Amino acid sequence: MIEHEGVIEKVKGNDITVRILQKSACSGCHARSACMAADSKEKLVDIKDYTGMFHENERVIIEGKESLGYKAVLWAFILPLLLLLLILILSLKIWNFSDTEAAMSSIIALIPYYVVLYFLRNRMANSFRFNIKKTN
Repeated sequence: MIEHEGVIEKVKGNDITVRILQKSACSGCHARSACMAADSKEKLVDIKDYTGMFHENERVIIEGKESLGYKAVLWAFILPLLLLLLILILSLKIWNFSDTEAAMSSIIALIPYYVVLYFLRNRMANSFRFNIKKTN
């Protein structure tokens, strides 16, 4: 399970907005103050809850299945990389583009991919479900 501790920002009916502090994997490192890769930022996560037992400014834990992380990596990194490589190979081997043309066409091919993801964002958000529970 993926778990994040957060604070409820807003409760409106069955919709709860939780503010979490998302940290990179290296933010717990002892050398993080000297390293430019250390990163953390606040995120707002919307959760549906029908129990009515949560209130604003309450500390909670949100959790999601580990498969949600794999799914996000697939859509955000793996599929675009495969598309980029496919277009690059097709451009060089079949369409006989120059190296520059092949590289540009590969990058340009990512534009429609991300536009489609943008328009499907609400539909995809429904498949990324988190649960909420009280902290102990």
